[in-house]
Amino acid sequence: MKRVLVFHPERCLMCLSCVLACQLKALGVEDPRDPISGRKPPQRLSMVLVEGTPWASRCRHCLQAPCAEACISGSIVRDEESSAVLHHPETCVGCGTCQLVCLFHALSRDEKEDCMVKCNLCLEDQTPSCVIACQTGALALSSGDRHAQEKKRNYAKEMTGDRGNG
Repeated sequence: MKRVLVFHPERCLMCLSCVLACQLKALGVEDPRDPISGRKPPQRLSMVLVEGTPWASRCRHCLQAPCAEACISGSIVRDEESSAVLHHPETCVGCGTCQLVCLFHALSRDEKEDCMVKCNLCLEDQTPSCVIACQTGALALSSGDRHAQEKKRNYAKEMTGDRGNG
């Protein structure tokens, strides 16, 4: 199944629950009350304000991913089944070329592991922890086909002036 992480900025309260959930998952912490022992979590998701509007800075899992093309070790690859661009840290040399070419600033360096990190859509989970933590529905998991159809329908309504009045 193709997975798409959809962000609805109009629903975001900038509470950063999604960021915290992602970081705790990356550290392997199940309960946020557990001490993390000073470990710095890798940054796979961050929230920024763009002209006053909240925006989730994350991997867009591009169809022609520049990060995968630039990766000299072959650590970043596309998984055709899920349509995710996956990073394999065990083969990453931490050179940072992927970070340089990413238009969305979606990769960061894990200083402890000396490799790059990015969102992998939590393919091992039915629903990513960031989506579960988002209480307003600003982050949602969708199938790629359903999301594309919804965008086409909304665009067609805008073009025809149909605002749902009928």
